[in-house]
Amino acid sequence: MKNFLKGAAIVVAVLTVLMVINIVGNLNGVNMDSLSNGPVWALCAVMIYRDIVRDTKKKDDK
Repeated sequence: MKNFLKGAAIVVAVLTVLMVINIVGNLNGVNMDSLSNGPVWALCAVMIYRDIVRDTKKKDDK
């Protein structure tokens, strides 16, 4: 359950950053292509999640 909450927090943080970037881009007239940005942000979220889970497993093993 703890890992699920960490994953949910990471998803919320990544989506918030993505929304801010898209809003700023749209205000400046830059059209962000969601088909190319979606998989990139999803991979970033997975990598962040794996790093956080790995760190907590190392602390639990000690």
